[in-house]
Amino acid sequence: MINKSPIVLCLMLLVGISGGLVALRPAGPGSTPAYAAAAQEAADATEVPSPEWSAPDQVAALERAKETVPFVEAVKDECKLCRQMRLREMGLGTKDITHNYVVLNSPIINAVEDHYGPVRFMHGKHAAQIKDCAMCHHYRPLTEEANETTRCSACHQESFRKDHPERIGLKAAYHQQCMECHRDMNQGPVDCIGCHDKNAPDHKDKIQLTAEATPFQVTAECLRCHEAAGQDMLQTAHWKLRGPSPFTLNHRKEVEIGKSTIATNNF
Repeated sequence: MINKSPIVLCLMLLVGISGGLVALRPAGPGSTPAYAAAAQEAADATEVPSPEWSAPDQVAALERAKETVPFVEAVKDECKLCRQMRLREMGLGTKDITHNYVVLNSPIINAVEDHYGPVRFMHGKHAAQIKDCAMCHHYRPLTEEANETTRCSACHQESFRKDHPERIGLKAAYHQQCMECHRDMNQGPVDCIGCHDKNAPDHKDKIQLTAEATPFQVTAECLRCHEAAGQDMLQTAHWKLRGPSPFTLNHRKEVEIGKSTIATNNF
């Protein structure tokens, strides 16, 4: 008879050793402990939002647009041809431009009205194409230490100044200079939205409606301020639409149906 005790003891020893090895083995990437550690690490990590990026040229141009420069009382009296020749003799050109990109958003104009957004003006591009600084910078301050091509808002500010009734306001100066040049050269926009984005007012403080307002009440509230737009709508083809309605019950063969007759969405 074979004594099985040593064999049993050997087997038990081998099982114990292998179990210890398993226990000592580090957790793999797919193991439960690994998942738990990764979840804990993600929970402990604090998410830091990245700062929103903005174009440096745009930020700088918007800051410059807020500036109000001192008013130029006196300008050098010279004819347009004389000024053109003098600037050419000086060699004044695109190399002398301080800011190639300008945002026209003057607080002088916005203090009176602010119906439209600012204008993005590519100063360097215009100067390179026109090749005549005197076309826009038609005068210079009388003082010799002043910049030869000062900004428009130095000479043109509020409209109808009593001390300088001969000068037009800044808004009129922009429009007269830009639009006339665009028309003469047959290039560039000549209407409001061609240069500006329209500033739509915030309606949340203007609308007087309850949360349960009906479609009819919504339309009536809109018409309270936009009556002319409502009258225009009544003359459109959309409102006067007539024709067959094959998907309308009991009216499939009628051709005189539409918003102008018995349509159910005439709000």
